[in-house]
Amino acid sequence: MIHVIKYIFAITIIALSLTAVGFEVEGEKISLTGKITDITLSDAGGVINVEADNEKYGKTWLTYNIKLSNPSSPDQGSFHGRAVAINNEGTRNTATRQGLWSRSGYIYSFLSLDDVSDGNQYLCVTEMNVKTNTVEMQFYAR
Repeated sequence: MIHVIKYIFAITIIALSLTAVGFEVEGEKISLTGKITDITLSDAGGVINVEADNEKYGKTWLTYNIKLSNPSSPDQGSFHGRAVAINNEGTRNTATRQGLWSRSGYIYSFLSLDDVSDGNQYLCVTEMNVKTNTVEMQFYAR
């Protein structure tokens, strides 16, 4: 069942990417700038940890569990992860994250759907530079 859901999600992302020229995101946009704090590799993929500050949710910690799920390419795959954030008032929120990644040189690009514990859902576009350990993210509310 999980594989079917992942397959449908991947097909949906691919279909959306084919129409990217006509795709425009509207609504609330949240930016996040951060840094990679740790990368752990395995034969099947790896884990990337990120620490950042978020203008809405505050201090944020993210984990990307990346998989080399495309046997035809070592430069793309899928991922799932978690995020935890604590704002200045001490409110804690968590999120589940899942999506696709690709790599070009030192740059990893991630497209994810995030489901936050406060009821918000976001499309997230992330760019990581593993040479400089910098992370830029844009969240778009549904």
